[in-house]
Amino acid sequence: MNQLSTGPGGGGGGLMRVADARRLQAAGRRLAVRAVNLNWHVSGLGLRNLTHGWWRDRQTVALLNAADMAIFQSDYQRQFFRRAGYRGRHSVIIHNGAARTFWAERLPNQPLNGPLRVISSTASPRPSKRHDLIARLAACDGVESWHLGVWPAGLPSGKVRFFGVQSREAMLQAMAQCHYFLHPAVKDPCPNAVFEAVCAGLPVIYNAGPGSSVEIVGNCGFALEEGNLAQTVAQARELLDILRQTVQQERDRFSITHAATRYRAAFEQLATPGTCLPA
Repeated sequence: MNQLSTGPGGGGGGLMRVADARRLQAAGRRLAVRAVNLNWHVSGLGLRNLTHGWWRDRQTVALLNAADMAIFQSDYQRQFFRRAGYRGRHSVIIHNGAARTFWAERLPNQPLNGPLRVISSTASPRPSKRHDLIARLAACDGVESWHLGVWPAGLPSGKVRFFGVQSREAMLQAMAQCHYFLHPAVKDPCPNAVFEAVCAGLPVIYNAGPGSSVEIVGNCGFALEEGNLAQTVAQARELLDILRQTVQQERDRFSITHAATRYRAAFEQLATPGTCLPA
């Protein structure tokens, strides 16, 4: 299960009750639940989360506690679920993976004899995506900033060049013309955009604040300095060749094939009687 969702094959994305899941377990079925997010983590303690969102979060945590195996997208995600009351005995961390349509057979190798070109991609205008940092980095000398997806209404974009929502093929073509992928967001459980960028051949400049970016990007990028973005630009120029080589060596683990292999192993372990499940 993907939290409480029944998915597109379960009546158009309805929700299952925890009691129904427990009845399935009582009938001899084993239950794996993949954690997605919690309302309080996304939006804080606003009015909606004190009512509807609070109840949904409570049911989600109850389902994860009842599961025979909980699957988390990152250790960061598992930690904030624990703060929300997750006490399940068996869990595994499986990072996401990018679709094959983001796999670049020919890696980008744009020469660094002009502006440092960075590209970012967001599907949400939430403040946690830190679009303000995208605009601030674009204002630095010697930087050209491209952005795919959405931008918050009312936030000055400065020198950022917009491309809007694009197809995967168009995104891949744009990434091939850039030096880095910029991911300044915080509080992301497991950002798909990072996996897509690394599979496309780009090292990542990420935010080391709360979130999973440090854990996921690893040695395929480096953390920006929010208080000294000029230094971030200088570091990006200095590390580019080394990080390109690392991305070429490491990007297999960012693919959907790698993620699917790990999911299959987890499901086979769950389905084998007598198997000792991960703590």
